[in-house]
Formats: sequence, C-alpha cells, structure tokens
Amino acid sequence: MTFLPGRPLPAAPQTTQGRTLYHAPRTSGVMGSMTREGGTWQWRLLRGDGPDAYGSGGWGDVQKWPRG
Repeated sequence: MTFLPGRPLPAAPQTTQGRTLYHAPRTSGVMGSMTREGGTWQWRLLRGDGPDAYGSGGWGDVQKWPRG
C-alpha cells in the first residue's frame, strides 16, 4: 500500500483550502507534498534531496513543480 499524505492536489486553486496538506506525484515517481498559507504555497519531496526538493511560490509554481 502506498502512503499518500493529505488530499490529491486539485486542478484549480479555488478548490484548495489553506493549511491543508495535499500531494502530487512528480515525473520521477517520487511523491511530493504541498500546503498553502495565504497566497503562498510551500512544497517538498517526501524522499530525496537536491536543489528542487523543496520550495515555495504561487499557484503556477506549485503546478510546474511536479513536472520538474
């Protein structure tokens, strides 16, 4: 069984809630988690490190990150 933190990341920002944990798989297959505080999103990989293992930004940034 795969561990999935939080809810799947919705396709539209209007359906997200602040301080709620979401998840999305990255192209590499590694699962990432993200949360929103006000208008700023924060995200990180559940496993792994490197320059893009975590970050913050707007809705467009959080949409691009899983594809990276």
